[in-house]
Parts: sequence; structure tokens; C-alpha cells
Amino acid sequence: MQPSTTSQFRDTELSEEELCLLMGEFVIAAQQGNHQANGWPNTAYGTTKIGVTVLSRIQAHILTKTRAADGILLNACCPGWVRTDMAGSKAPKSPEEGAQTPTYLALLPEGAKEPHGQLVWDKTVQEW
Repeated sequence: MQPSTTSQFRDTELSEEELCLLMGEFVIAAQQGNHQANGWPNTAYGTTKIGVTVLSRIQAHILTKTRAADGILLNACCPGWVRTDMAGSKAPKSPEEGAQTPTYLALLPEGAKEPHGQLVWDKTVQEW
């Protein structure tokens, strides 16, 4: 992605509506076949993963503002490249290994304050 597109996704003040518009720009550009010329990657899968990750950050921000006392933590996570029908047999992780990060997040102790609004991979917050 071009720096201007990347910075839009990284904008911590990006609203859900703005994200939807941004994702819509990708869809239109992909339909027209000029998405790469407009700075988008040549992968709908990767672009949608970025969109979902940003949406989780936006929703976490909203939870913090509206329901902080409920102690809800919301994160995006990536299991990595897991041997599945979709990924194929060459993927390095077993399904059990791929389940470790989602399970870790689901079982954070009561009262945990973080991670929240993050992308987590291999039980580690990722900078992106």
C-alpha cells in the first residue's frame, strides 16, 4: 500500500464509517482493475484482514468510551499459517498451534486491562 493509504488505516481516530468508505474504495478499484495503480495490494484476502483488524481497534475504542466498567477486552488475532484445507499441508503450524493465541486471549484473567484494541500474533502484541 502507498504511504497515504497505510496512514489512513493507522489513524487512531478513524471512524467505522470512514473505514467502510476506505474499504469501499478498494472494492471499486479492484472491480475496475486499477487497485494496484491506486496503491492497494493485489490481495483481497490481505486487504480484508487489515480492514477487520482496524475495525476491531475501532470497536475496542468504542467499548472503552461506552462500557469501560464492563472490563471487555477486544482484540484482533492471527493464528498464523495453519495447516487447513484452505492453507494446505505446507503450512508450518498445526491447528492446535494455531489455536494458541485465540485461546490465550479468551482465557485472559478476570480484571486484565490489556491487550485491548491490538493485533495479537503468537500471544504477542504486534506493531503495525
